[in-house]
Amino acid sequence: MASLKYGCLHPAPKTKEYPVAASQYFQHDGLTAVYLDSSGNLTGALTATGTLLGMAIIPKGRGNTTNTSDEYWLSSATAAADRLPVVLASDGYEFLVPGIITVTAAMKGGSWDMIGVNSASAHYVDFDTSSSAVFICVDLGTNVKVDAAATDGVVIFNPAKIQAD
Repeated sequence: MASLKYGCLHPAPKTKEYPVAASQYFQHDGLTAVYLDSSGNLTGALTATGTLLGMAIIPKGRGNTTNTSDEYWLSSATAAADRLPVVLASDGYEFLVPGIITVTAAMKGGSWDMIGVNSASAHYVDFDTSSSAVFICVDLGTNVKVDAAATDGVVIFNPAKIQAD
Protein backbone atom coordinates (compact mmCIF):
# COMPACT_ATOMS: atom_id res chain seq x y z
CA MET A 1 0.00 0.00 0.00
CA ALA A 2 1.03 3.59 -0.18
CA SER A 3 3.52 4.21 2.59
CA LEU A 4 2.07 5.53 5.82
CA LYS A 5 5.38 7.19 6.60
CA TYR A 6 7.00 8.30 3.34
CA GLY A 7 5.51 10.21 0.44
CA CYS A 8 3.71 13.44 -0.27
CA LEU A 9 3.11 15.61 2.79
CA HIS A 10 0.06 17.29 1.26
CA PRO A 11 -3.14 15.55 2.46
CA ALA A 12 -4.75 15.30 -1.00
CA PRO A 13 -2.22 15.68 -3.81
CA LYS A 14 -3.35 15.77 -7.42
CA THR A 15 -2.22 12.67 -9.35
CA LYS A 16 -2.04 11.47 -12.94
CA GLU A 17 -2.11 7.79 -13.94
CA TYR A 18 0.50 6.22 -16.24
CA PRO A 19 1.23 2.73 -17.61
CA VAL A 20 4.17 0.99 -15.93
CA ALA A 21 7.21 -0.53 -17.66
CA ALA A 22 7.83 -4.26 -17.28
CA SER A 23 9.26 -5.68 -14.04
CA GLN A 24 9.63 -2.50 -11.98
CA TYR A 25 10.28 -2.83 -8.23
CA PHE A 26 8.84 -0.34 -5.71
CA GLN A 27 9.37 -0.60 -1.96
CA HIS A 28 6.15 -0.16 0.02
CA ASP A 29 7.92 1.99 2.60
CA GLY A 30 10.43 4.10 0.74
CA LEU A 31 11.29 6.38 -2.15
CA THR A 32 9.20 5.83 -5.30
CA ALA A 33 10.59 8.40 -7.75
CA VAL A 34 9.78 7.66 -11.38
CA TYR A 35 10.41 8.84 -14.94
CA LEU A 36 8.93 7.94 -18.33
CA ASP A 37 10.89 5.65 -20.62
CA SER A 38 11.01 6.11 -24.41
CA SER A 39 7.72 4.18 -24.71
CA GLY A 40 5.90 6.46 -22.25
CA ASN A 41 5.86 3.86 -19.46
CA LEU A 42 6.71 4.60 -15.82
CA THR A 43 10.10 3.37 -14.79
CA GLY A 44 11.57 3.44 -11.30
CA ALA A 45 14.24 6.13 -11.13
CA LEU A 46 17.79 4.90 -10.76
CA THR A 47 20.94 6.50 -9.35
CA ALA A 48 21.95 8.02 -12.70
CA THR A 49 18.47 9.19 -13.74
CA GLY A 50 18.90 12.84 -14.71
CA THR A 51 15.27 14.00 -14.77
CA LEU A 52 12.26 12.81 -12.78
CA LEU A 53 8.53 12.83 -13.49
CA GLY A 54 7.31 12.48 -9.90
CA MET A 55 6.54 10.02 -7.10
CA ALA A 56 4.44 6.95 -7.79
CA ILE A 57 1.81 5.87 -5.28
CA ILE A 58 2.25 2.15 -4.77
CA PRO A 59 -0.76 -0.10 -4.17
CA LYS A 60 -0.92 -2.70 -1.42
CA GLY A 61 0.12 -6.24 -2.18
CA ARG A 62 2.90 -7.78 -4.21
CA GLY A 63 1.78 -6.90 -7.74
CA ASN A 64 3.24 -9.47 -10.14
CA THR A 65 2.21 -13.00 -9.13
CA THR A 66 5.84 -14.16 -9.25
CA ASN A 67 6.73 -11.77 -6.41
CA THR A 68 7.26 -13.61 -3.12
CA SER A 69 8.05 -10.60 -0.92
CA ASP A 70 5.71 -8.34 1.06
CA GLU A 71 8.43 -5.65 1.14
CA TYR A 72 7.83 -4.41 -2.40
CA TRP A 73 5.37 -4.26 -5.27
CA LEU A 74 6.56 -5.67 -8.62
CA SER A 75 4.94 -4.64 -11.89
CA SER A 76 3.89 -7.15 -14.52
CA ALA A 77 6.52 -8.69 -16.79
CA THR A 78 4.51 -7.15 -19.64
CA ALA A 79 4.96 -3.41 -20.21
CA ALA A 80 1.81 -1.28 -19.76
CA ALA A 81 -0.15 -4.12 -18.13
CA ASP A 82 -0.22 -2.15 -14.86
CA ARG A 83 -0.98 1.53 -14.19
CA LEU A 84 0.06 3.70 -11.23
CA PRO A 85 -0.94 7.17 -10.06
CA VAL A 86 1.89 9.69 -9.87
CA VAL A 87 2.21 12.90 -7.90
CA LEU A 88 3.89 15.04 -10.54
CA ALA A 89 7.18 16.75 -9.71
CA SER A 90 6.04 19.88 -11.54
CA ASP A 91 3.24 20.44 -9.00
CA GLY A 92 5.77 21.47 -6.33
CA TYR A 93 4.62 19.21 -3.47
CA GLU A 94 6.91 18.35 -0.54
CA PHE A 95 7.77 14.71 0.20
CA LEU A 96 9.13 12.93 3.26
CA VAL A 97 11.86 10.60 1.99
CA PRO A 98 14.37 8.18 3.48
CA GLY A 99 18.08 8.96 3.46
CA ILE A 100 21.18 7.16 4.68
CA ILE A 101 22.90 9.83 6.76
CA THR A 102 21.62 12.17 9.45
CA VAL A 103 19.92 15.16 7.82
CA THR A 104 21.09 18.45 9.33
CA ALA A 105 19.92 22.04 9.05
CA ALA A 106 23.02 22.78 6.94
CA MET A 107 21.64 20.47 4.22
CA LYS A 108 18.49 22.56 3.77
CA GLY A 109 18.50 24.33 0.42
CA GLY A 110 21.04 21.89 -1.01
CA SER A 111 20.46 19.76 -4.10
CA TRP A 112 20.90 16.03 -3.54
CA ASP A 113 21.06 12.76 -5.44
CA MET A 114 18.86 9.70 -5.44
CA ILE A 115 20.29 6.21 -4.96
CA GLY A 116 18.45 3.27 -6.47
CA VAL A 117 18.68 0.21 -8.69
CA ASN A 118 15.83 -1.71 -10.33
CA SER A 119 15.76 -4.44 -7.73
CA ALA A 120 14.13 -5.19 -4.40
CA SER A 121 16.65 -2.87 -2.72
CA ALA A 122 15.28 0.27 -1.08
CA HIS A 123 15.80 3.61 -2.83
CA TYR A 124 16.76 6.72 -0.86
CA VAL A 125 18.05 10.27 -1.12
CA ASP A 126 21.79 10.68 -0.66
CA PHE A 127 21.97 13.86 1.42
CA ASP A 128 25.75 13.69 1.05
CA THR A 129 26.15 13.75 -2.77
CA SER A 130 25.10 16.31 -5.34
CA SER A 131 26.17 15.14 -8.79
CA SER A 132 22.71 14.58 -10.33
CA ALA A 133 21.01 16.93 -7.81
CA VAL A 134 17.42 15.80 -8.50
CA PHE A 135 16.02 16.75 -5.07
CA ILE A 136 16.23 19.92 -2.97
CA CYS A 137 16.09 19.51 0.81
CA VAL A 138 13.61 21.90 2.42
CA ASP A 139 13.48 20.55 5.98
CA LEU A 140 14.47 17.79 8.36
CA GLY A 141 12.02 14.92 8.52
CA THR A 142 11.97 15.10 12.32
CA ASN A 143 10.62 18.66 12.08
CA VAL A 144 7.47 17.56 10.24
CA LYS A 145 6.66 13.99 11.24
CA VAL A 146 6.70 12.39 14.67
CA ASP A 147 7.87 8.97 13.44
CA ALA A 148 10.57 10.33 11.10
CA ALA A 149 14.10 9.09 11.57
CA ALA A 150 17.10 11.40 11.83
CA THR A 151 18.04 10.20 8.32
CA ASP A 152 14.68 11.27 6.81
CA GLY A 153 14.38 14.53 4.95
CA VAL A 154 11.69 16.70 3.39
CA VAL A 155 12.38 17.40 -0.28
CA ILE A 156 10.93 18.94 -3.39
CA PHE A 157 11.94 17.98 -6.90
CA ASN A 158 14.64 20.20 -8.34
CA PRO A 159 12.77 22.34 -10.91
CA ALA A 160 15.79 22.10 -13.25
CA LYS A 161 15.57 18.29 -13.22
CA ILE A 162 11.86 17.71 -13.92
CA GLN A 163 10.88 15.51 -16.88
CA ALA A 164 7.92 16.69 -18.92
CA ASP A 165 5.25 14.04 -19.53
